[in-house]
Amino acid sequence: MERTKTGEFNWVDLSAKDFDAQSAFYEALFGWTHTDMPFGEGQTYRMFYKGGRVKAAVSQLPPDLVAAGVPSAWNTYIATDDVDETVAKAVGLGAAIAIPPMDVPGSGRMAAIQDPTGGHVFFWKPSGGSSTNDMTYWEPGALSWADLNTRDPQRAAEFYTGLLGWDVQARLGGAMPYWVINVDGEGQGGMMPMPEMVPAETPSFWMPYFGSADIDADIAKAVSLGGTVLVGRTDITQPAPDGQSMGTVAFAVMSDPGGATFALMQAAMVPAE
Repeated sequence: MERTKTGEFNWVDLSAKDFDAQSAFYEALFGWTHTDMPFGEGQTYRMFYKGGRVKAAVSQLPPDLVAAGVPSAWNTYIATDDVDETVAKAVGLGAAIAIPPMDVPGSGRMAAIQDPTGGHVFFWKPSGGSSTNDMTYWEPGALSWADLNTRDPQRAAEFYTGLLGWDVQARLGGAMPYWVINVDGEGQGGMMPMPEMVPAETPSFWMPYFGSADIDADIAKAVSLGGTVLVGRTDITQPAPDGQSMGTVAFAVMSDPGGATFALMQAAMVPAE
């Protein structure tokens, strides 16, 4: 399903320290294939596909940033009808411009900001005929969810609600507070306090979740390919608005061989009694 409404998560790409090794990791893990698109001076933007649909992409982290200690990371993109207007509004709400609005020839228009809690996020409007990835919970290898890890979830919720009109619902019970992001009544992501294990100097960051049909098998496969388990399989019960449980969702947080963090998600696996 295409994600084109303002506020929907509609793309992810990886800034990789080790372009070839990290590309090979995800292709083996998710069964992705790729095509390469040249851009800039000798640079390559590698598009990943599965089932004839584009899923994500990777580019090489510039050498000067690698030398400066900038880590590999997944970049999260949000759909907007007007990139320039959204960026201007974000600045008015306390954000800083990281990448000014720019055209990507033949593809669309993009920009990036740093939100008031320190998290970087991109905005993307594809041009006519340019496809975005689908975001289907149960499809292996597809973007299924996105979480903002931040030291100020309430401030982040206020910012993004004002900017994008998200319906952000707090779920304060349980082991950790969590804020669910709803777009037109559909849960598409969330916000959570920065985990204690994360170093104090780490800024807020968005993390993508990729769908899994068998999360235990995918965890094992990721490890065999050189990945690392940061948070092992965790099962949670998703409540429906009427208080009835919807089923069990399992997730795990991993890092790839280049150190980029991502998550696996197997949704609504087992209907709760």
